[in-house]
Amino acid sequence: MTISTPDATNAYEALAPFYDRFTDHHDYDLWTERLLQLARSHGSRGTRVLDAGCGTGKSFLPLLERGFDVTACDASSAMLAVAAAKAGPDRVTLHCRDLRTLDRLGEFDLITCLDDVANYLTEPGELAAALAGLAANLRPGGLLLFDANTLATYRGFFAETAAVEEEGLVMIWRGLADTGFGPGDLAQAALDIFSETGEGWSRTTSRHDQRHHPRAVVDRCIDDAGLRCLAVYGQDPAVNLDPEVDELRHSKAIYLVTR
Repeated sequence: MTISTPDATNAYEALAPFYDRFTDHHDYDLWTERLLQLARSHGSRGTRVLDAGCGTGKSFLPLLERGFDVTACDASSAMLAVAAAKAGPDRVTLHCRDLRTLDRLGEFDLITCLDDVANYLTEPGELAAALAGLAANLRPGGLLLFDANTLATYRGFFAETAAVEEEGLVMIWRGLADTGFGPGDLAQAALDIFSETGEGWSRTTSRHDQRHHPRAVVDRCIDDAGLRCLAVYGQDPAVNLDPEVDELRHSKAIYLVTR
């Protein structure tokens, strides 16, 4: 069976059974700890957390382990099903929601929106709409923390071909960007997954379109959503955080905003 998926939600519906193995090299516990330290340094208090774009739960499990009261949402029901199976009953409240039309799920002390979610919102209007929805869920004085990929990520990983091979599973990432990728450009990639089943091998293909959002665009979207930017940090692949973003050295920009 081959599934061709042209948008982010459909891409992750197809990718859900394989996502954790494809991202197995990411240290979410370390990342969460560094981000929480950053959030606390900017006044984050309280235990009510909304994890927006939670995927299979890899981003909220470290929060649960640290005693947070977690609500989470994602547009992919297949990803949420994996997340629910991991978390078990009564540990987290899950909602299937598109961030571009997010309703009020509660009033939260901290909102996290991680792992390229902002870049899958490929138009500034979509990013502004998502931020407005998140703002409506943030208590006054609460903190929203989200990441956005840098030029280095799109000139690197999104311009590369990489393969992961396990017994009965081969995953091939094909980045279609090039080294001339510029600010605000749209990056495209395809992920082909070949998995062995009882009837032979099946192929699943998901397409991943992401927009690089320059700082000026993100700042405007933050303002349009009625939020205020507190700081922007540069994150390198080793999860070191610097107070200034270098688009050609850091892999991500980490935004901390409040209302």
